[in-house]
Amino acid sequence: MGSFPFSLADLEAIAPEIIVALGACLVLVWGAIESARKRPRHFAALTLLTVILAAVALVSLAPEASEGNTYLAGMIVLDSFGIFFSAIFLIAAALAVGASMRFLDDHDAHHPEFYFFMLCAVLGMLVMSRSINFISLFVGLELQALSVYVMVGYLKADKKSNEAGLKYLILGGFSSAIFLYGISLLYAATGSLALDGIREVILAEGLQDQYLMIAALVLIAAALAFKVAAVPFHVWAPDAYSGGPTPVSLFITVASKAAAFAVLLRVFLIALSPMRDSWSLLLAVVAVATMSLGNIAALTQDNIKRMLAYSSIAHAGYALMGVVAASTVDPDDASFAVAAVLYYLFAYTFMNIGAWSVVALLRRRGLAGEKLEDYAGLASRSYWAFAAMLLFLLSLGGIPPTAGFLGKWYVFTATIQSGWTWLAVVGVVNTAISLYYYLRIVIVMSMSEPADDVELVHSTPLTMTLVAAVLMTLLAGIWVSPFIEWVRGATLLLS
Repeated sequence: MGSFPFSLADLEAIAPEIIVALGACLVLVWGAIESARKRPRHFAALTLLTVILAAVALVSLAPEASEGNTYLAGMIVLDSFGIFFSAIFLIAAALAVGASMRFLDDHDAHHPEFYFFMLCAVLGMLVMSRSINFISLFVGLELQALSVYVMVGYLKADKKSNEAGLKYLILGGFSSAIFLYGISLLYAATGSLALDGIREVILAEGLQDQYLMIAALVLIAAALAFKVAAVPFHVWAPDAYSGGPTPVSLFITVASKAAAFAVLLRVFLIALSPMRDSWSLLLAVVAVATMSLGNIAALTQDNIKRMLAYSSIAHAGYALMGVVAASTVDPDDASFAVAAVLYYLFAYTFMNIGAWSVVALLRRRGLAGEKLEDYAGLASRSYWAFAAMLLFLLSLGGIPPTAGFLGKWYVFTATIQSGWTWLAVVGVVNTAISLYYYLRIVIVMSMSEPADDVELVHSTPLTMTLVAAVLMTLLAGIWVSPFIEWVRGATLLLS
């Protein structure tokens, strides 16, 4: 008689993933009951409960994360790096649910399938962040990607949403194929799909300059650049972010981007670390192009959602600077650079979710919340919404005492310490450029007369999302010590 394929230790190690998977199945099965579909907010509550239970399981696993043990035949690792990113995904999902309820009600699209696909996306992200083998990594990536494609095109009656989802699906399929081809070349050259196994073979056989390895590196870099919306593989992002439902844009600009960076950091700093001389300059060029194009394109936008979409592209460039800095051979500088990237992504989670939540808030009673003129006179219509948006824009621009300022400061410092001073200078120049379009929104909100007297109607879940984003954007910018200790601890086993 064959033995059970998984041990109890394996199941305990993937408890958050199991909880999220069970929650998704429960939402789907319960949603098949016609009478239950008439109470869509119950599914939102179930989704939040699932996220909370997964977070509790994650916290219970944290004490064991320092050991870096592997499970499921070496596919999954329990380490502080994975715990950190898992926390970001669960936080983003909880806040996205809060921002979604009223939006979906307004569009008569509040169905359980929305929450099913959100939980499936979260499940894929959890697997991505903890995978140390390309097999499980690719499975998690595709689960996340397929779920997000559907969420972007979720509004069936909205042509922009349909077009955005279709474009994302087609281009995403190409990126997945490229990624899979790069993995196949790595396997052909090294005979391994485990990240640490690939590194050991490269070092033992001196494969750093082999043409097959260079080709694999380029293909994997291109595929992951697509996932983080880096130039020149960013063309899907403006349409997907601006055409998709606002709560979906809120979710994927944070969670999907963080998941892609988790994969990028593991692959480049573990499997491809012996080839750092080849990929560091490549990523530096990509970072410069991404920052510059994202910020310059955002200058020309009058649509807030497209402006925030290009802003998201630019922020991917800032985070890539930290990845480049982590290519240094000095272990201390590399650890600091990775910690800087993690802190930047953590800060970006709250300030970006907050900005998109204000966009969702304005979509009410004739206001789309997308045009710049929709924000005219926001200070007189709802001062607290104006103050919140002001805080998020200042944080996105890197103005103290916000989390965004410290995020940029740490990334720029790590870049300089690693010897990439010219790259840090480019980052500072791009930060100055970004302030123009962020402050442009502030001027319209505070100095322009509103086009009408429409008052904003607040909903409790969306208000709670905004309050959480405001508090964390301020807290992570003022009381920084515990967050820095957290991200530094998350880098210890990433080698």
